[in-house]
Amino acid sequence: MNTKQGWAGFVDEILDAPVPMRREELEALSPGDRALNREARKQFMIRGSVVHTAQFKAIETEILRRLMLNRYKSHGKLGVIVSGEPNIGKTTTITQIARRFERRRRGIGAVGSNAIPVIYVSVPPSCTPKLMLGEFAHFLGLPERARYNTGELMNTIATLIGTCGTELIVVDEIHNLNQRYRQMAEASDTLKQLSEKCPGTFVYAGVDVEASGLLDGARGRQISSRFQIMNLQKFPRTGKAKQAWANLLVAVEGSLGLLEQEPGAILRHERELHDATGGIIGDLTSTLHMLAIDAIDSGAERLDLDAVFGTKPAPAAAASASA
Repeated sequence: MNTKQGWAGFVDEILDAPVPMRREELEALSPGDRALNREARKQFMIRGSVVHTAQFKAIETEILRRLMLNRYKSHGKLGVIVSGEPNIGKTTTITQIARRFERRRRGIGAVGSNAIPVIYVSVPPSCTPKLMLGEFAHFLGLPERARYNTGELMNTIATLIGTCGTELIVVDEIHNLNQRYRQMAEASDTLKQLSEKCPGTFVYAGVDVEASGLLDGARGRQISSRFQIMNLQKFPRTGKAKQAWANLLVAVEGSLGLLEQEPGAILRHERELHDATGGIIGDLTSTLHMLAIDAIDSGAERLDLDAVFGTKPAPAAAASASA
């Protein structure tokens, strides 16, 4: 996704959910069609389904609010920082929000054929201003030059962003910019200068951004004053939050495409799944996806969480297995 062609492919991709069917209908298919069905279900499970949690919706709402406000600001533009621990879903969240935004802009005819509504880049380790601008140049497809003036490249990129009608600029791995190191502080300044030179709302995402050094010192305080920090949280399993965890489990269960998975059966193991994943959505989906792929390939077509956690099957399931 770090080139305009790669990003466009991500935005354009539409995976339709496979048509639901019963086991006997699957078995009635030819061997080739059965294999195609299984592969389509696995592909949709992993790439075509996204659970829009309350946290996802809150972050999307804040980004859209700031996009609207920035249309009327010539300087001091507002942004959003999405922070959280590893595998909490930061990159998935920001890329899906950006994808939805671009698809809406296309849907209402708000962009031309040469427009680039969204730019997505990642901050490289040990980043310098030159490396940071290089990521933008790479995404936009600017020709590489052995030598270039950083100021000239900055102006070229800013002009191109304006010409292409870019509205949303997503900068991932922002935790790689630690203000305590001069070259990284200067790379952070480069992003600030770019935001003032071109239209577009900046969205940063990174691991535990508050502790990364990005917000340290005078530069960090300025970022904090302009960016709303949105923390992606684990799903707790206490009080009212327990229902949100249950809703997430049911939503992910429904996206697995297993022919004989009883809706809601996953809730029998909601405690064990929480203990195993810590309430982290990335760990949960990875665990369930691997189990679901095994169930599809083996023909079981249901999650065998009793075998995973060493629990006793539900009475109905036990009776069915002994019949």
